[in-house]
Amino acid sequence: MDLPDGSRGPSAFRFRESGKGYKGHDVMDPIREPALPSSARAGRSDLQRSNLVDQIHDELHRRITDRLMTAGERIIIDKLAAEFGVSLIPVREALARLKVERLVTHESNKGYRVAPAPEGFEMRKLFEARLVVELGALEQGFANLTDALVEQLAAINATIRNGDYGPEFASFRDFIDRNAHFHRLIVGLAQNPFIDEAYSTLGYHQRVAQTLFGRGPDNLDMIVSEHDAIVEALRQRDLAAAKQALGDHIRHGMDPYLT
Repeated sequence: MDLPDGSRGPSAFRFRESGKGYKGHDVMDPIREPALPSSARAGRSDLQRSNLVDQIHDELHRRITDRLMTAGERIIIDKLAAEFGVSLIPVREALARLKVERLVTHESNKGYRVAPAPEGFEMRKLFEARLVVELGALEQGFANLTDALVEQLAAINATIRNGDYGPEFASFRDFIDRNAHFHRLIVGLAQNPFIDEAYSTLGYHQRVAQTLFGRGPDNLDMIVSEHDAIVEALRQRDLAAAKQALGDHIRHGMDPYLT
């Protein structure tokens, strides 16, 4: 790039070699689209692109959650593509996913910007939406409950309990992913793709991750205990108790945002 004095600055590759990206952010290793024979490229292009999109999405998610990219900051697609060593397409696809998760915003003719971290009102509304979707899915899909699913939920909760989490996204991402998996399995009982999509587009788990910056999950014992109560009610095939336990769990999560 051109510097103010007219000289050429370090290349995107040298940024990556030094471990620093734009504004001094840490970056992942260069992402290179591998050169393949034409016969192999046709069959693997979708897979390669998906892998690139996942990597770029995850790295930008980390930067946003750890506030290395600040609220309102303009996201320049060309610069990200140069930094990661990829074409514009996987960057655009990653940003489109982040927009669905409400981690970035987009305006026509203005492009993408980093969304602000959620405040109390947004979090309350997210929890209220979870009550509607999760309790509704549980009731609708209760007949689909199996012993195997109950034990899967118990195993996920044990993994949450035994996790070692810290204050940065990389150190508590496992908690976010495991907790999301637990709740998505409950929603999945309904076996309804429209309910699954409605839950995913809430962006709850991505947004709540932003509220954990600098502290991580500090109420882990309560979360695990409440998950245990949900699992036990499901194990007993007690729908009323399961709905009560799940509803209490979601409402307790909302409590910090009521003031």
